Amino acid sequence: MPRRILRAAGLAVSAALIVAAAVLANLAAQRVDLRFDWSADQRHGLSEASRQVIAALDGPITLTAYMAPGIERSRLRERLARYTQTSDRITLVFRDPARYPERVRTLGIDAEGGVVAAAGGRSTQIDQYDEAHVTQALQRLAPGGSPWIVFVTGHGERDISARANAGYGDFAAALDAQGLRTRALNLARAGAVPNNTGVLVIASPQQDFLPGEVAMIRRFVADGGRLLWLDDPGPRYGLSPLAGDLGVVFIDGTIVYPDYQRLGTASPAITAIAQYPDTPVTRGLTQVTLFPFAGALEAHDDTAWQHAPMLRSASRSWLETGSLDGESISYQPDKGDRVGPITLGYTLTRDAPACEQAACDAQRSVVVADSDFLDNAHLATLGNRRLGLAMVQWLAGRDRQIAIDVPEAPDARLLLPPGQLGDLRLLFVVVGPLVLLALGLARWFWRRRRR
Repeated sequence: MPRRILRAAGLAVSAALIVAAAVLANLAAQRVDLRFDWSADQRHGLSEASRQVIAALDGPITLTAYMAPGIERSRLRERLARYTQTSDRITLVFRDPARYPERVRTLGIDAEGGVVAAAGGRSTQIDQYDEAHVTQALQRLAPGGSPWIVFVTGHGERDISARANAGYGDFAAALDAQGLRTRALNLARAGAVPNNTGVLVIASPQQDFLPGEVAMIRRFVADGGRLLWLDDPGPRYGLSPLAGDLGVVFIDGTIVYPDYQRLGTASPAITAIAQYPDTPVTRGLTQVTLFPFAGALEAHDDTAWQHAPMLRSASRSWLETGSLDGESISYQPDKGDRVGPITLGYTLTRDAPACEQAACDAQRSVVVADSDFLDNAHLATLGNRRLGLAMVQWLAGRDRQIAIDVPEAPDARLLLPPGQLGDLRLLFVVVGPLVLLALGLARWFWRRRRR
């Protein structure tokens, strides 16, 4: 009897200790918040890109959640904790939609609620609460707002709505994800470049511009507008006067690299750049960028523009002025070929025209003798996306956010070849159930024998 009593007492003490430990752990969890993130790229914390976005914003940042009291508030607080715990300048405030009906109606917030981010006198709504969408919303709060990135269309230029390899749909989506706003512009229909254009983009036209359209573009640049001109070897389709205004000359020919097989680029006409001049666009860019069928540029000094080489090919490359057809291509200076390094991209700056203030932002433009490197087929290659974003951010005057890009964690997807997918299907659909059935039958026979 005493032994049973001692055993029961021991069990009671153990149960009491377990309950006490659970209570203490719950109290500690309410008072102390410890988090550990061992995922790739700190996916459950904030990426370095998001931290840069927060650092680029001035003053306090308020996230106002219009959401009824309940469990959804706790879930939202948990999802946004990575932001509020990263910076003490970020505050999450909850408001009951029932108490602010006019505000909710004005914002267009539905029954599920919504969040408004505000900083520096600017505000924007957040519709999804993963890191990419929240950081994108914070980027829209950057000084300068969300400028329009306007792509000229109507002459066979790259299509920002196209998903085919030659389209610019992915690049436009990447710009939108940076808090910029993209749109297409038909100059003949519009009659002028809109006044709210932050950056005008000309991307590889294939048909002649009308003289009036060329005049509109030249007037936009002359009045201080910012231009991104991406063009390929071949004719300028009426834009030669614009090149003269900018002080750049497109040189006939295509840049080739003789050691393309060692790099595995499949074509000598794909230029790989691994080192960059020190410009605001390329500063901090360490990734290799690829430029298929790129041309060459030269700058002259008889304009007010200051030209800084931004992209230069390797010294072993050359500008091929002959045909690229055939099994072998050789450097032939007697036929006009030029030895590398060859400049294929410039940043341009000059004092803003008609600026009467004591301190005015300089006018900026970028010219690159290639447009393929930003199309859907090449944008995700190595550093191409980051370079494209950096060019537009710099042109838009968002210097503190140049090339900020929230990366996707490398372990977010599982990609398997069809053969392995078939093996997994066989394992889980056929083998697994058969094994479970065999175990069940074996247990059934064993229990029958015991009877």
